Amino acid sequence: MKRFSSGQTIAEIVIAISVVVLLITGLIVGSSGMLRSARSAPAKSVSVTLAREGVELARKIRDPQWATFVTYGTATGKTWCLDGAGVWTAATGACSANVNNLYTRSVVFTWNDPKMTVTVTVAWQDGGQTLQSDVTSIFTQWR
Repeated sequence: MKRFSSGQTIAEIVIAISVVVLLITGLIVGSSGMLRSARSAPAKSVSVTLAREGVELARKIRDPQWATFVTYGTATGKTWCLDGAGVWTAATGACSANVNNLYTRSVVFTWNDPKMTVTVTVAWQDGGQTLQSDVTSIFTQWR
Protein backbone atom coordinates (compact mmCIF):
# COMPACT_ATOMS: atom_id res chain seq x y z
CA MET A 1 0.00 0.00 0.00
CA LYS A 2 1.14 3.45 -0.84
CA ARG A 3 0.99 6.16 1.67
CA PHE A 4 -0.52 9.37 0.43
CA SER A 5 0.80 12.51 1.97
CA SER A 6 -1.93 14.95 2.80
CA GLY A 7 -1.50 18.60 1.98
CA GLN A 8 -3.42 21.70 1.22
CA THR A 9 -4.85 22.03 -2.18
CA ILE A 10 -5.06 25.29 -4.07
CA ALA A 11 -8.84 25.33 -3.51
CA GLU A 12 -8.41 25.19 0.28
CA ILE A 13 -5.93 28.05 0.18
CA VAL A 14 -8.27 30.20 -1.95
CA ILE A 15 -11.17 29.52 0.42
CA ALA A 16 -9.07 30.37 3.48
CA ILE A 17 -7.88 33.64 1.92
CA SER A 18 -11.46 34.53 0.92
CA VAL A 19 -12.69 34.01 4.49
CA VAL A 20 -9.91 36.20 5.87
CA VAL A 21 -10.64 38.96 3.32
CA LEU A 22 -14.36 38.90 4.18
CA LEU A 23 -13.62 39.16 7.91
CA ILE A 24 -11.24 42.07 7.41
CA THR A 25 -13.72 43.86 5.13
CA GLY A 26 -16.46 43.44 7.76
CA LEU A 27 -14.22 44.88 10.46
CA ILE A 28 -13.31 47.88 8.33
CA VAL A 29 -16.94 48.63 7.42
CA GLY A 30 -18.05 48.28 11.04
CA SER A 31 -15.25 50.49 12.31
CA SER A 32 -15.92 53.24 9.78
CA GLY A 33 -19.62 53.25 10.73
CA MET A 34 -18.75 53.60 14.41
CA LEU A 35 -16.33 56.43 13.68
CA ARG A 36 -18.94 58.26 11.59
CA SER A 37 -21.49 57.94 14.41
CA ALA A 38 -19.00 59.13 16.99
CA ARG A 39 -18.13 62.14 14.84
CA SER A 40 -21.76 63.18 14.26
CA ALA A 41 -22.95 62.67 17.86
CA PRO A 42 -21.82 66.11 19.13
CA ALA A 43 -23.48 67.86 16.17
CA LYS A 44 -26.71 65.93 16.81
CA SER A 45 -26.65 66.95 20.46
CA VAL A 46 -26.17 70.63 19.57
CA SER A 47 -28.96 70.45 16.98
CA VAL A 48 -31.47 69.04 19.49
CA THR A 49 -30.53 71.80 21.94
CA LEU A 50 -31.03 74.44 19.24
CA ALA A 51 -34.42 72.93 18.32
CA ARG A 52 -35.56 72.99 21.95
CA GLU A 53 -34.35 76.59 22.22
CA GLY A 54 -36.53 77.40 19.18
CA VAL A 55 -39.60 76.02 20.96
CA GLU A 56 -38.78 78.12 24.03
CA LEU A 57 -38.41 81.25 21.88
CA ALA A 58 -41.83 80.51 20.35
CA ARG A 59 -43.20 80.21 23.88
CA LYS A 60 -41.81 83.68 24.66
CA ILE A 61 -43.90 85.04 21.80
CA ARG A 62 -47.03 83.24 23.01
CA ASP A 63 -46.88 84.07 26.71
CA PRO A 64 -47.27 87.86 26.63
CA GLN A 65 -49.85 88.11 23.85
CA TRP A 66 -51.79 85.25 22.26
CA ALA A 67 -53.18 87.53 19.51
CA THR A 68 -49.64 88.33 18.32
CA PHE A 69 -48.63 84.68 18.49
CA VAL A 70 -51.54 83.62 16.28
CA THR A 71 -50.31 85.92 13.49
CA TYR A 72 -47.11 83.84 13.15
CA GLY A 73 -48.99 80.87 11.68
CA THR A 74 -51.45 79.90 8.98
CA ALA A 75 -53.66 76.87 8.46
CA THR A 76 -51.20 75.49 5.92
CA GLY A 77 -48.14 76.45 7.96
CA LYS A 78 -45.95 79.51 7.83
CA THR A 79 -42.17 79.08 7.94
CA TRP A 80 -39.83 81.38 9.80
CA CYS A 81 -36.03 81.38 9.97
CA LEU A 82 -34.60 81.77 13.46
CA ASP A 83 -30.97 82.79 13.78
CA GLY A 84 -28.56 82.31 16.66
CA ALA A 85 -29.41 85.71 18.15
CA GLY A 86 -33.12 84.82 18.34
CA VAL A 87 -34.17 87.04 15.42
CA TRP A 88 -37.24 85.82 13.51
CA THR A 89 -37.34 86.34 9.73
CA ALA A 90 -40.19 85.22 7.49
CA ALA A 91 -38.80 82.57 5.16
CA THR A 92 -38.82 83.35 1.46
CA GLY A 93 -37.16 80.03 0.60
CA ALA A 94 -34.78 77.76 2.45
CA CYS A 95 -33.17 79.22 5.55
CA SER A 96 -29.43 79.77 5.17
CA ALA A 97 -26.76 78.77 7.70
CA ASN A 98 -27.82 81.09 10.48
CA VAL A 99 -26.65 79.51 13.72
CA ASN A 100 -22.90 79.22 14.33
CA ASN A 101 -22.42 79.30 10.52
CA LEU A 102 -23.18 75.58 10.55
CA TYR A 103 -26.82 74.98 11.42
CA THR A 104 -30.01 76.23 9.84
CA ARG A 105 -33.03 76.58 12.07
CA SER A 106 -36.51 76.90 10.63
CA VAL A 107 -39.77 77.08 12.55
CA VAL A 108 -43.15 76.22 11.05
CA PHE A 109 -46.24 77.62 12.77
CA THR A 110 -49.42 75.76 11.79
CA TRP A 111 -52.70 77.19 13.08
CA ASN A 112 -55.45 74.68 13.81
CA ASP A 113 -58.04 76.54 15.88
CA PRO A 114 -57.79 76.64 18.91
CA LYS A 115 -54.16 75.53 18.94
CA MET A 116 -50.87 76.24 17.19
CA THR A 117 -48.46 73.45 16.25
CA VAL A 118 -44.86 74.63 16.23
CA THR A 119 -42.23 72.46 14.53
CA VAL A 120 -38.59 73.48 14.82
CA THR A 121 -36.15 71.89 12.38
CA VAL A 122 -32.40 72.25 12.76
CA ALA A 123 -30.36 70.99 9.80
CA TRP A 124 -26.63 70.72 9.10
CA GLN A 125 -24.24 69.16 6.60
CA ASP A 126 -22.04 66.24 7.59
CA GLY A 127 -20.01 64.18 5.16
CA GLY A 128 -22.01 65.33 2.14
CA GLN A 129 -25.33 64.47 3.82
CA THR A 130 -27.95 66.83 5.18
CA LEU A 131 -28.93 65.73 8.68
CA GLN A 132 -31.67 67.24 10.83
CA SER A 133 -33.35 67.23 14.21
CA ASP A 134 -37.02 68.09 14.66
CA VAL A 135 -38.91 69.12 17.78
CA THR A 136 -42.69 69.68 17.69
CA SER A 137 -44.83 71.30 20.34
CA ILE A 138 -48.51 72.22 20.49
CA PHE A 139 -49.41 75.57 22.02
CA THR A 140 -52.78 76.67 23.34
CA GLN A 141 -54.07 79.87 24.88
CA TRP A 142 -53.46 79.00 28.48
CA ARG A 143 -54.34 82.34 30.07
